[in-house]
Amino acid sequence: MNDKREIWIKRIQDYKSSGLTAAKWCEKNGLTVHALRYRIHKFNKEKKQEESNQTQWASVLPTKSEITLDDSRSLKVTIGHSTIEVPKGFDPTTFESVVRILKEQC
Repeated sequence: MNDKREIWIKRIQDYKSSGLTAAKWCEKNGLTVHALRYRIHKFNKEKKQEESNQTQWASVLPTKSEITLDDSRSLKVTIGHSTIEVPKGFDPTTFESVVRILKEQC
C-alpha cells in the first residue's frame, strides 16, 4: 500500500472517531473539507467495487422441476424454461459455468 493512501486511511479513521464535524476536524488538522470528503468517497467507491467483483452464489428454488434419465445415460434437469442435460462423465467446471450463467439471467 502506498504511504499517501495509508496516511488518508488513518486520517479518515481519526475523523470518524473524533465526533467532530468534517469542517471542525479539518480546521483542527489543517485540511480542506473537500479533500477529506473526496478521499472518503473514493475509498467507499473502491470498497463497493471490490465487493461487487466477488462471486456470489444464490440458491435456486424452482417452482416445478423435473429430472429424467434417458437411454444415453445423461441427466436432464429442467427448471422453468431452462433444461440442462448433463452427460455421464460431465466436466464439473463446465457445469458450474452453465449454472452461473443461468443465475445471471434470472
